[in-house]
Amino acid sequence: MTIPEEPTPAVLFRPISGTRAFEEVVGQITYAIRAGYYAPGDKLPTVAELAELLRVSRPTVGDAVHVLARAGVVEVRRGATGGIVVRSGNVPAALVGFDVELRAREMIELVEARRPVEMELARLAAMRATEKDFEQMAEATAMLHAAQERDDVMHAENLFHYLIGRAARSDMLARYQHEILEAKAVLVNSWTVQMDPVPLATVHEETLAALRTRDPEVVRAAMDNHLHDLEDTVERMRRGRDRDARRSAKAKKQT
Repeated sequence: MTIPEEPTPAVLFRPISGTRAFEEVVGQITYAIRAGYYAPGDKLPTVAELAELLRVSRPTVGDAVHVLARAGVVEVRRGATGGIVVRSGNVPAALVGFDVELRAREMIELVEARRPVEMELARLAAMRATEKDFEQMAEATAMLHAAQERDDVMHAENLFHYLIGRAARSDMLARYQHEILEAKAVLVNSWTVQMDPVPLATVHEETLAALRTRDPEVVRAAMDNHLHDLEDTVERMRRGRDRDARRSAKAKKQT
């Protein structure tokens, strides 16, 4: 099987047609970084190049880069050897939320959309992943083991999924995955519970081991287990919300 090549900037960055140009510029740049196409130390295309690729004005791109720089995601270096350099792949949830609108009722829709997309990406990744892809997934799992701060846990957890998306070599599915992972990041960021990296890392190790077998049934079973925790959590939240709504309605009737 011929493995598709990594996308070029002309494929990775796409023309923006909506009215929320600034948010979409931030979204496309954060996708390129969160998905690992640009790692810390790498140079992004210039403001002029991004403006041309995205078909927006240079000031719009400049404003987006300024926001990312203030958040510590990129830095702008001056001079002939300068440019827009990635500082961190850990994009704050506040920036992720620029192009995500997630309402409480969309929680179920999120997990429903996530399952078929992530399942298919995992199936394709098992077919198309290179040894380098597997090594990067192992590195993301090691990052999760070492993570102590909540943001670092979320970054490593999401990076693992993005790496599966990259290994699948399916640009369209990877973009659907990005939208889902952004929505998931906004959702999880609203929770007050502590995230324990140890069980997450264990699940990642099991998923990676399954992908290495390249057996579709083994991969399907591992991904089913991988996706189950968030689905259970959201279902418990839904039941709690419905219970609170019933209590509120009952209280109103009694007054």
